[in-house]
Amino acid sequence: MSHPDYEQYSHDHAALLVLVRSIGTQLKQKNFTRIFDKINRLTNIKITDSTGQVRGILVRYVKDHPLENNDWGDFQTHRRLLGLISVAKYDSQQELNEICRVHESLKVKYTSTMFDSRSILFGPSGEPPVSENDRKNDKLELSCTGDKFTTPTNFKTRALFYAESDSCADLETQISEFINSLFWVLESKRLERSREKLERVSLLLAPFEKKDFVGLDMESRNNKKRCTGRMTKHLGDLCLQAGLISESLTYYTTASEILKSVNDWLWLGAAFEGLCAASALVLYPNIQRNVPLHRNASLQEGSPKRSNSITTTIDDFIRKDITNTLTPEDISKRYRDAIIHYSKYQNAGIIETEASFKAARISVEQNHSLQAASFLQNVVFISLNLSEQEKIQRFETLSDLYTQIGFIRKASFCQRLAATRYVSPQNQTPNWNQCYTLMLQSFPGHKLSLEPYEMCAGNGQLGWSTLQIQLLQELVVAAKRMGNAALATRHTTFLLQTMWDHLNLNDRKEFAIQLQTLASQCEGAPVPLVLDSGIVIPPANLTNLPLCTMFQLKNLQPHLQPQKVEKVKTDSGPFLFTPIHFGTSERDNATPKSKMDFLWVENDLCEVTLKLVNPLPLELRVSNMRLLTSGPVFESIPESIVLPPDTPTVLTLNGMPKEPGELEISGYSTHTLGIKSNCRLRYIRTFLPQYNIEIIPALPVMEVKTSLPQTATFSSFNNFENVVTSASLSLYNGESTECTITLTNTGQVPVEMLEVSMQSVLEPSLQDQIFKWSQANLESQLPLMPGCTASLTLYLYSAANFLASSGFAAPELNSGVYSSHASSLMSVSAGPSSLPSRLHSPIQSTMGGSFHSRRNEVTSSFRSSNSGQSSLATVSCRSPGALSVPQHSASSLVEGQLQLRYAGGPGLRAGYCRVCSVYLTLEMIPSLQVTNWDVLPAETSAQFYLVLDVANLTSQEMDLQYTDNKNMLIEGHESCRIPIPVNRCPLSKLTRLYMDQQHSSGVEECLELDKICSEHIAGLVDIKWHLVATDTRGKATLKGITLSPDMLDLVRMSPLQWDVAINSELVKPQNDVNCAAGECVQIGVSVVNILERPLRQLTMTIQFYQDHQNGVNNYRLETRLAVAGSTKILLPTLDPQKSAYHSCNVVFFTPGQYKIDIQCSAPENLSSAPTPPSLISSGHVWRFIPAVEVTVKE
Repeated sequence: MSHPDYEQYSHDHAALLVLVRSIGTQLKQKNFTRIFDKINRLTNIKITDSTGQVRGILVRYVKDHPLENNDWGDFQTHRRLLGLISVAKYDSQQELNEICRVHESLKVKYTSTMFDSRSILFGPSGEPPVSENDRKNDKLELSCTGDKFTTPTNFKTRALFYAESDSCADLETQISEFINSLFWVLESKRLERSREKLERVSLLLAPFEKKDFVGLDMESRNNKKRCTGRMTKHLGDLCLQAGLISESLTYYTTASEILKSVNDWLWLGAAFEGLCAASALVLYPNIQRNVPLHRNASLQEGSPKRSNSITTTIDDFIRKDITNTLTPEDISKRYRDAIIHYSKYQNAGIIETEASFKAARISVEQNHSLQAASFLQNVVFISLNLSEQEKIQRFETLSDLYTQIGFIRKASFCQRLAATRYVSPQNQTPNWNQCYTLMLQSFPGHKLSLEPYEMCAGNGQLGWSTLQIQLLQELVVAAKRMGNAALATRHTTFLLQTMWDHLNLNDRKEFAIQLQTLASQCEGAPVPLVLDSGIVIPPANLTNLPLCTMFQLKNLQPHLQPQKVEKVKTDSGPFLFTPIHFGTSERDNATPKSKMDFLWVENDLCEVTLKLVNPLPLELRVSNMRLLTSGPVFESIPESIVLPPDTPTVLTLNGMPKEPGELEISGYSTHTLGIKSNCRLRYIRTFLPQYNIEIIPALPVMEVKTSLPQTATFSSFNNFENVVTSASLSLYNGESTECTITLTNTGQVPVEMLEVSMQSVLEPSLQDQIFKWSQANLESQLPLMPGCTASLTLYLYSAANFLASSGFAAPELNSGVYSSHASSLMSVSAGPSSLPSRLHSPIQSTMGGSFHSRRNEVTSSFRSSNSGQSSLATVSCRSPGALSVPQHSASSLVEGQLQLRYAGGPGLRAGYCRVCSVYLTLEMIPSLQVTNWDVLPAETSAQFYLVLDVANLTSQEMDLQYTDNKNMLIEGHESCRIPIPVNRCPLSKLTRLYMDQQHSSGVEECLELDKICSEHIAGLVDIKWHLVATDTRGKATLKGITLSPDMLDLVRMSPLQWDVAINSELVKPQNDVNCAAGECVQIGVSVVNILERPLRQLTMTIQFYQDHQNGVNNYRLETRLAVAGSTKILLPTLDPQKSAYHSCNVVFFTPGQYKIDIQCSAPENLSSAPTPPSLISSGHVWRFIPAVEVTVKE
């Protein structure tokens, strides 16, 4: 036998062999397969024999049966072809005749063994139904569109006619009847053989034995036994086919004993094999025949193959206790013995091979994997002269059985050998498709997977890299020879991706060039490829070309980052503290690490930074790089880059979300070497599987510009990330200017909310002086539509401390921005000054106890003047030698950020806004400085003179305007002294102070009084300056000026209203009072308490003196005048709005200039309550200002 049947099972020993053959060219393969499957369902037919016993007859249908195999029918009867079923389709009488002829020729071919046959014929579609009676006739005439179809006269087979579209409902019945006919013929032959006398039976021979027994004595005892044993074994075969298993076991057992005695090893092996087949039919009646099934991608590797069940059902009367039935262990043992006996004969190699396969299938059913492997291993060592197709079938069968027992490596090895046989040089019809399919099926045994990520993820898919690379290369060659460039490109991509770590530098380069060449024929795309067989080839993505070492989502630019709109906090009750943590750690841990802690905005350009490395030794061009996202719609912008070898390169991928929601970024796509790849982060080591980021609704975008030049550099200001532009300017102290800020809506959303605020290190009050704007004017320009512009005017003022004394620094100037300036100012030495020494440190005088002891001597040069006019004449002059000019006047720098908070559209409704800033740098250059000051009485009691020493700190000539109609020019770096008339501080500002004296200490009272008077002076005095050379203008303020107690007496209004009369005529300011020497002059003084509280223990004093205009006052005038009446009286109580009057007479003895000092003193500081000890010695004095000047003539 030269044609092995590798699909045989042990149960096939009991089956009737029927050939189902397609005849002609009209019948489609699909229809033939449908008919064959329908026939193949009838593999077990129940037939009742003549004794009434029901037998189970097994049938095996084949599509092809070599004639040579029929010659082995005497050796094993199941190899005989007993029946023939032809299937054909005709459209004409000529085709019908040809079909009948071919059918008859097949009958002749197998006439030595064939019992019966049938022919299934499909006529034209318009053919009318055929009656059952007609089908019983051998001849049939059919009418179709007027034509007559008849079978030839020599066609002796029963034909089954059907229309082309007929469902063949009675086909199974016809086939069952056909099997019945085969059974009865077989039964008759069995009975015929069983009636023969064993002593006279002829010798049954295997085909290759015929020449061995020529010339031998057949009458010898051994040969007779041989004949008997072989015939007994033959009867066992017939009984097994006829459904008599018990009888067959008896025959096989008897035959094995007889054949063993005569050393007939070949037939003894056949008897053992029959004994095993019959026993297996009893013990394992449900062995299935597997039908090949193409693996789909959804079917995991190693899954058991599904099959059409050709289940062998044994009748109920068959039990496992049938006599002579072998045990499972004995079945394997007898099979092994049979194979050993077959191996003794060179011409029985195919029989040995088939027996090994049948034994292996029995071992698989017994779950004895090692035993099955030993039977299969025996097949490998059997040397047969086979065709290439038979070799392929042998390796495929080995692979299938190795797979069933879990020997995946050996199964894959056999599949690969079968694949090579399909395209071997000896194969006249190479089949690259089958070669490719088998190589693909051998992946599991080589630890390969079609899914690239399973190979790269380190999930246990570890194999032999050299074999894997070789197999993949062969797979690429097979795909190319198939003409499928897409498959070749896909597998080369797979090789380069999965085997990257196992390739050296040269191999990587070669495979990369090879891939680029293949991709030029068919570009690789990240989509699955579905083969005609149904196998799905998953996409392969190049994540190593280029290699990504960093994947980082970037936050928006600081000025574009959305921020929550702060809401007014509502009172939700008291805060309750508990040390118990209710799931805090669980909530923290529940937050995924891939969730970004910042936000992106709809329709805003978003960025992801990648660091790419080209591991190839050649330049790599990567194009069409995009981000891979899911969730909200995201428009990714493609990027291209050329990467040099082994040089890290940073690339930024941009995109724009088109709707709000949670966006998931899962990776990036590339196009390199002709391959489009979707590189998912979950398949790249060192990266998170994905990154999630929240997309908020759209917000407007503003462009900010200023009318001032930009700042070159920023200082150490902490928070300047959201600065979009800057502005810098220089102003002299006291100068003011405007800065126009232009706001343009460059986005697609209108600006509906716009808030402006200033941030700096200044005190709020000082900041409000330097920076001002109109929020109402800005809001009137809202909403700001896309493309529109709004303007904001920022008013800048160089506010500074113009007072230079170390003790005069105002509290507002203690901030950091003024630290350098203030220190320079405080370090200035007053130098020689014509102002009183008390002015060098007013605060020290105040806090150091000058309130406890009023100085008795007045040393001011201003006070020594005989008249206010003369004193002012000496003051209003430039005295460079006498006035001090600061030597260390440095510029100061003010820095601030103008913050713009704006929002609109859906982003505002979602509660988000944006913040951008304008960085402002203001250089404050010293302009002028008040180095010293004093207070002098004016010509009227309602005013006083504030005398200032003013220094020009610039290098330019300064025009100083200190009153409405008085100006003075000051050269650069020079000083001058100016008097400024100022209205005295009214009592209305001091009412609260007087009313709260009972509840405040003396020091607090003095500080409060000094503050009120200082603010009063600063509010009235306005010093304007003008630098002529640069036409720069500004003004200086006296904010923060400090006053000594003596100054306070002149600055504030007296609580007493004075009326002084000389000779009954009221004395008016600047009126001359004249009298003659020796004349009696009456002086009347009336005082009115204008407070809302009584004054107690007032002492009114009238004192005469002469002012020598040199700082010396002469009070010893006993020889120059005489006074009639008291010059000092005590007023116990002076009620509110009540007056007191006192008069006296004076006679001047000598002519000259005399002054009258009229004053009231209150030793208890106006308080009716017990006076604080700190104020008892100080008391208080109110004078009539100015002093009355009397000119005495001769």
